[in-house]
Amino acid sequence: MKVLVLGGTSFVGRHMVEELVSKGHEVILFNRGKSNPGLFPNLKKIKGDRRKDAAKIGDEKWDAVLDTSAYTPADLQPIMENIRTDHYTFISTISVYNDFTSGPVKESSSVFRENVKGDQVTSDTYGPFKVMCEQLIKEEIGGKALIIRPGIVIGPFDPTDRFTYWAMKLNDKSTVLIPGSKERKVQWIDARDLARFTVMQLETKVTGVFNVVADPVSMKEFVEQISDRECKTIWADDQYLIEEGVEAFELPFWIPNSEEFPDGFILADNKKAKSAGLTFRTLKQSAKETLEWIEKQGDFRLKAGISKTREQELLKKLGE
Repeated sequence: MKVLVLGGTSFVGRHMVEELVSKGHEVILFNRGKSNPGLFPNLKKIKGDRRKDAAKIGDEKWDAVLDTSAYTPADLQPIMENIRTDHYTFISTISVYNDFTSGPVKESSSVFRENVKGDQVTSDTYGPFKVMCEQLIKEEIGGKALIIRPGIVIGPFDPTDRFTYWAMKLNDKSTVLIPGSKERKVQWIDARDLARFTVMQLETKVTGVFNVVADPVSMKEFVEQISDRECKTIWADDQYLIEEGVEAFELPFWIPNSEEFPDGFILADNKKAKSAGLTFRTLKQSAKETLEWIEKQGDFRLKAGISKTREQELLKKLGE
């Protein structure tokens, strides 16, 4: 198949491209050439800004299109006006859901309905903007659209460092502060598993909506699977962290337990995706491969999580 990838050189996109290439597809990249411009030197590239230069991709009909880089309707509208394809895959997010009070959300669960004004992506507008993107695709592409809603994506090349934080902290043989209860559930998806599933659906032109997440595990299991078991873990409950001014996700994979988030996290049902072929590697494997990637980076500095100094302050107040 001749597949046009919008983006394709950052985190999720690069894993998607690698999977497509490994399956023998002809891949063409359309992006600005700013992120990792030397990546995939053997692939054809159309250089352009999706908002200004979408006409560059309108002269050809594509067997399939994979969109990894649209965050707002302004990113998407020019593409919709120019694209010709039999199948359009859009990478969305489980952040489109607006109610996590009744257990893991399903593909049919309620999503944000308000139309957000402006064009600034923030923690508050990210989910609503993605809903607006999904709706625009459905209006323009109709029954030819595949909507992928991943949870927190982990693995090598992750620019957010949310999982990377834990992979590093739990393998440096120091005392580590762990947030929330041991029993609360957490969930993720490895970028390679996300790519494998997405390309599998793209190849057979499956349509519809899929939550793409691994099976949830307790935070205790999460820690045990990642840890080298030589580090010491100290658990801090929600109330202590709130009193100390720690905000949701400041410690990755943690949201204070509340009426809005009774699970202390955002969880999604993955039964539909698993029945369509979703499989996932172990947390231990994801952590190992993430650490191997970090080791190649040289002077690597985490962009997520609390500082070592702040962690020590919190541990000291706990008597550690």
